[in-house]
Amino acid sequence: MFKSVPNLQTKEQYAYTTLRDAIIRCELAPGEKLVIDHLSTEMGLSQIPIRTALQRLQSEGLVIINPHAGAIVAPLPSEKIAEVFALLESLERTAFTIAAQNRTDADLIDLANILDQMDAVLSNPDPSDWLVLNCAFHRRIATITAMPLLIDFTARTLDEWMRISHHYFANITSTRLPQTQAEHRQIIDLLRARDTDALESLAAAHNRDANRSYQALLNKTES
Repeated sequence: MFKSVPNLQTKEQYAYTTLRDAIIRCELAPGEKLVIDHLSTEMGLSQIPIRTALQRLQSEGLVIINPHAGAIVAPLPSEKIAEVFALLESLERTAFTIAAQNRTDADLIDLANILDQMDAVLSNPDPSDWLVLNCAFHRRIATITAMPLLIDFTARTLDEWMRISHHYFANITSTRLPQTQAEHRQIIDLLRARDTDALESLAAAHNRDANRSYQALLNKTES
């Protein structure tokens, strides 16, 4: 699963980024036990950088370390879907409003470029590229606010959204994606117009509709 250490990364950074990516993509599944000896052999590293990486991932809520039972990937119950979208709604109501006040023309160009890339990969059988770009789009809006806590909370919540998407819906293409793209374009238009009231309403609708779509897909897969 794991590649050799790139020349420009320290062993600790390599262990952290590699394990983190595997957890976000659910290549290391929720609840999976993380055996340090096994990871050390697989990654060609000593145990020290792996222990450090697991401690960093624990601080991000992606790993749980029990002193007596070892480390596991943080579980991902289906109830977390509603929690994630509720958090995103709250965060983005603030982010969209502040970003509308702060945004520059360069910010709007960056967002439009990300959206063009999302359009280009929309028809791919593997949705991974679209998921990554969707996170990039929403994180880019958060950065416009220049609010470090909001940026951090948004990134962590989007990480959980990525895990949910890979864990529950890896082989499902949502019929809502064209609507989602249309809403993304509307977000850019409203940021350009600095229409904060409409942006707040759209933040709510965007996340509530997404939650309903995910819940419907989950019910379909469980039936």
